[in-house]
Amino acid sequence: MNVAFQGDRGAFSEVMASRLFYDAVFIPCKTFKQVFDNVNNNKVELGVIPIENSLTGRIGESTSFLINSNLNVCGEGMLSIIHCLIANDNVRVKDLEQIYVHPEALTQCRNFLSKLNCELISWYDGASAAIIVKKKKNAGLIASEKVAKIYGLKILKRGVQDSKENITRFLVISKKTTPLTGNAKTSVVFSTKHKPGTLLHALEPFAQENINLTRLESMPSKEKSWEYLFLIDFEGHKDDLKVKNALQELKKHTTSIKILGSYPCGKYYE
Repeated sequence: MNVAFQGDRGAFSEVMASRLFYDAVFIPCKTFKQVFDNVNNNKVELGVIPIENSLTGRIGESTSFLINSNLNVCGEGMLSIIHCLIANDNVRVKDLEQIYVHPEALTQCRNFLSKLNCELISWYDGASAAIIVKKKKNAGLIASEKVAKIYGLKILKRGVQDSKENITRFLVISKKTTPLTGNAKTSVVFSTKHKPGTLLHALEPFAQENINLTRLESMPSKEKSWEYLFLIDFEGHKDDLKVKNALQELKKHTTSIKILGSYPCGKYYE
């Protein structure tokens, strides 16, 4: 089985993919678009994308692609993100002049990086920056421990993220849907009219059916200024009777609705 992920070898997305699928072939992609295209074009069976982080919240780009694609969410997993400061063997922390860092990693390691007198260079993927760092005397990067091993670099400091509780949730995307399971979760995106109480009425059916919401988040709609989409995750499969009833009632209070997928509840991995 082939599984696509965004980034180069050693990226956290590959680490997550390897935890979820032990014997798969992992296909690196430079962009999230390439991950979705590869699944759409049957070049791979599955894709693994980060969707939200416990410190920084929703990952906007991957979320947008998911909402606008015809693919289904068929799985999930949570990975503890341990960022490392990495450089060549003969480099010390005080020698560093430049640090390559992914925008997400920059946000997650802001306190640590602010104490270093270094130029911070935004890079699309921490793993790919390792190739550049290997050729520079006084450069480092923020990336996973696996990156250091793959590219023969040294870990100067491990765990430089601002909080130990730094966890990223990943989703698995596929052309296929997941059959009814007993321990499932469902993701939905919808919009409502701008009237008092519409969001309340939209969510009431879940309370009435005793369905637990595990996520509720708004994000700007790209179609019209100051209008919003609502993302919800809840316990249960879309083919459960009580979930069907709740979704049927939800539709009455929305202007658009899309079920992103039902899938087994994921595990936490370190």
